Amino acid sequence: MTDIAEYYDRSWTQPELYNDRTSPLRKALLRKHLPAAGVKPGARVLDLGCGCGEFAAFFKAEGYEAEGIDISGNVVEWARTHNPGPVYHVGEVSAMLPARQGAFDAVFSSEVIEHLFDVEGYLRSINRLLKPRGVLVLTTPYHGVVKNIVIALSRFSHHFDPLGQHIRFFDRPGLEMCLRKFGFAAEVWTGFGRFWPVWQSHFVVSRKVQDV
Repeated sequence: MTDIAEYYDRSWTQPELYNDRTSPLRKALLRKHLPAAGVKPGARVLDLGCGCGEFAAFFKAEGYEAEGIDISGNVVEWARTHNPGPVYHVGEVSAMLPARQGAFDAVFSSEVIEHLFDVEGYLRSINRLLKPRGVLVLTTPYHGVVKNIVIALSRFSHHFDPLGQHIRFFDRPGLEMCLRKFGFAAEVWTGFGRFWPVWQSHFVVSRKVQDV
């Protein structure tokens, strides 16, 4: 059986082809909400699940001390070459502990949590990497009542692809429960891509309120 790192290395054999049309929307939301949450240029930001380094490079250009981490060595090597400037790491986020405990003012993790078996370990590690009152910005595919009905009636097997990479599906109550359990309080809850109530993804800004 292929291990997880090998699986994602295979997924990133052609990172030069990556093109997400929602990137400008996410960057606009980050420009608005990070400073509003007190995360100003000069703060240390980790892009968790950084992929080809697009957002790590964005943070660097915005004046943040940027780092990125991804489980795929293939894509991190590509990021180092094509989006230089940030410090990049290869591995799971838990590998940054205990050395980097309390090192970051903010963590950005976009379209990652839905791929994970160990949501608990992921959120617990983020909590430990953040300073007290640090900020987690998380995006993940949106699921609400109206959208779920549309999916169930017309696109179930396409959306919940049994051979796809998404293994978790979050509505707001479920995601909010996970955040609370691991020491975060959501402060901003919005979305991007299409329009409510059929947003493409949640965009959630939460704050570390306790250690776990």
